Amino acid sequence: MNLLYLTIITPLLSFLLLVCLGRHLRPINVMIIGFSTMLITNLITIFTCIDFIKNTVPDMLLVYTRPLWTWFSVGDFVVPLSLTLDGLSLTFLVIIAFLGLLIYFFAASYLTSKKDIYTFYAYSNLLIASMLTIILVDNLLVMLIGWEGVSISTYLLIGIYYKQLRNGYAAVKAFVIMHLTDIFLIIGVFLLYQTLNTLNIREILTQAHDNLAIDSDIIFWITLMLFLGAISKSALFPMQSWFVETTLAPMPAVALMQSSTVVLAGVYLILRLSNLFMMSSDTLAIMTIFSSLTVLFASSIALVQSDVKRIVTYINLAQISYLFYAFATQNWGLSLNCLINYVVTSTLLILASAILLKKCQGERDINKLGGLVKLFPVLNAIFLIIMLSLSAIPWISASFYIKGDIIWGLMIKDHLMAGTIGLLGILLSSLSIWRLIFMVFYHKPKIAEFAKTKWISYCPIFILLIFTTAIFIYLPIPVQSIIPIAKYDTNSQLSFQLLLSAVTILSFVIAYIFYAHPNSEVQEVLNTPVVKIIIRLCSCDWRFDYLLSIIFVKPYQHLANMFKKDPLAIWDNWIMLGIKKINSYIVSFENGHIRWYMVSIVIGSIIILMLLVFI
Repeated sequence: MNLLYLTIITPLLSFLLLVCLGRHLRPINVMIIGFSTMLITNLITIFTCIDFIKNTVPDMLLVYTRPLWTWFSVGDFVVPLSLTLDGLSLTFLVIIAFLGLLIYFFAASYLTSKKDIYTFYAYSNLLIASMLTIILVDNLLVMLIGWEGVSISTYLLIGIYYKQLRNGYAAVKAFVIMHLTDIFLIIGVFLLYQTLNTLNIREILTQAHDNLAIDSDIIFWITLMLFLGAISKSALFPMQSWFVETTLAPMPAVALMQSSTVVLAGVYLILRLSNLFMMSSDTLAIMTIFSSLTVLFASSIALVQSDVKRIVTYINLAQISYLFYAFATQNWGLSLNCLINYVVTSTLLILASAILLKKCQGERDINKLGGLVKLFPVLNAIFLIIMLSLSAIPWISASFYIKGDIIWGLMIKDHLMAGTIGLLGILLSSLSIWRLIFMVFYHKPKIAEFAKTKWISYCPIFILLIFTTAIFIYLPIPVQSIIPIAKYDTNSQLSFQLLLSAVTILSFVIAYIFYAHPNSEVQEVLNTPVVKIIIRLCSCDWRFDYLLSIIFVKPYQHLANMFKKDPLAIWDNWIMLGIKKINSYIVSFENGHIRWYMVSIVIGSIIILMLLVFI
């Protein structure tokens, strides 16, 4: 564990090396540097895990701290820079390192352009270094460094094709959206310091438990600000726009941003401060509302999209919400299992979609694809397994138990509406992936030319497929004494599992009727005015960007036009104009007549004398 700092230093140095010299290196050398960086990070992670297991004592909390140096100090306010490793940070370290290695390996066989290879590995190294900074530091102020690094990395990865105006605009949009809620995070950090006089995470949790009352106003405002600061990184509604813009990046970059790095930042912040969030039931209720809105928003839009990338993105966005459902039910241990299931499933879906797009020569419209089941049976099988995981196939997939427990927790905590929306989200997400499979693989063929892909591209997918099965439902995660472990009453849970199974079967029946063999009756239903309005609304993302434009962009442009000329500069112009007028009037007195000068001197002397006498 003494080499822990190398997990941050190695990708950071690799980023600097590739930024400075990457343009002049051969693509194979860039791949070697990038993959070697992730390989070194994984080796250090393995050694750290072995060391952690050897030093763990039963019923004891192992916390390893490595002080580095003092960042700065102002009076009594000292900000030390040190790394801390416990079971929670180790879990995130393993997830990021392992998924990063698989994605880097996939990118080596997927990317072909020299510029894409250089930019992907350079910017991804910065993203990895930033994420590891977030999970390994023990001070909230130092964590903001990694937080900002994640935003910058996301901006760079989305803007890889910056010469296309749409991509440059999307990168700026993502950068702005992420920073909008960072303001709330900074306010939350300030409130914590003002209340507890420390920014050390362990001291915050200890002092908050001892000195602050449950459901007090200050706890509510602190947790609310921290949650609002986390929603942009976790892409919860209404801060999900940047998540959709990631589709403009290369697919390996999409996998890195949507599954194993950026989304984990907000999740880690809430998990790390879970004991603090447990003290505010109001914030947990607000978390439930945001999660429900995200499920409805994302799953309904995914159902009507035609772009493969956008379908995958909105399906992943809907799955993120179940993490926050688990937080809202205070089942923090289950949320970690949900997190592992999410990163595996979302990475699988993105990588499989990447191979599909590669084979179809970049064609992303599912209406122009079809009949691929005979040509690519392995790819079809992969999509079917992913579908089984997303639809929570009963007693086979890990998501059946994980999502089932999360929704069951909502139900027994009287969040019936949220639990119903959670079931609806599973139904709509299942329909979305079924629609993709039927239209791409089982409809009539529409294209004849396909590109070849390397068999080695499938290796990361085959590895990840193992983790979608029910064998890996509850992995032994070393988070005892770090996050609260909730235990629920399991009475009547079997009946709920039967209900969840019925939802899964219902999704298959509806998908078969609507997408496998659509008939005239189905078309009549789809052509009704109400359904057309709903489809049109979902196709344009609930007109969300239009609302943002009306509420924020248009007023800002109006104010900018009003103040195009600086108001202070206008006042300066009036003052200067007045001075010029007075000066021109005084200059006119210089007429060369001595009598006028003498009279002026006498009048001025009298005025001065009167001022001296009467004042």
